[in-house]
Amino acid sequence: MLTTENWKLVLKVYKRHPICALLLASELAALKQSLQRGRKGIPEALAELDAAIQTLYEHTDLHKVSYKLHRQRLEGTLKPKQEEKLRELGVRF
Repeated sequence: MLTTENWKLVLKVYKRHPICALLLASELAALKQSLQRGRKGIPEALAELDAAIQTLYEHTDLHKVSYKLHRQRLEGTLKPKQEEKLRELGVRF
């Protein structure tokens, strides 16, 4: 779990966006309610967390790099060392 300092860092982006902060707080409250329902709420909470993780991934450099490699593979411009490294990481072509 994030420490208090990490939470402050992560949520700092909301400082100038009070409506977005309120929306995130509402989503977190809904997630908490799902978890408080016990076993019945766990699948719903996990689905919400997966959706959030997927959305955040789209804003990372990893997403940009993987898309670039994907395009290079499609265009036939992927270098042999890049292809070898991807295979080592478990990517199948």
